[in-house]
Amino acid sequence: MRNGKIRRFRPRTHNKHGSRRSGHSNKTNGIHHINSHRNNFRNNTPKNPQNLERLVEKYKNLAKEALSSGDEVLNQNFLQHSDHFSRILSEVNEARSKNNSNEVAQHDKANVEKENVVSSIEEKK
Repeated sequence: MRNGKIRRFRPRTHNKHGSRRSGHSNKTNGIHHINSHRNNFRNNTPKNPQNLERLVEKYKNLAKEALSSGDEVLNQNFLQHSDHFSRILSEVNEARSKNNSNEVAQHDKANVEKENVVSSIEEKK
């Protein structure tokens, strides 16, 4: 009956709490979906500054080409894309500078603590 064919589908899961329960509705008025979309978008943005810089340059070049061809609407569209990625780039750079300053402060604090331990050991001698 199979004639050598491979079945390429997943079998159904048999849970009793399926998404289609009679008498119950799963309406959330769209609030959950909007927030999850925003969070998902934030997680999918590239975090590599080099890639962000490339994207900014790419959209600026595309905007110049659109302007030279006479398409003002497409020019504005590409400029908005460029502005969007430059904002993300500035956020990433701010976050990295904060992390670096925190790491330096922690490193300095650890060095001070080591010096205090060494000086207290020397005083005991």
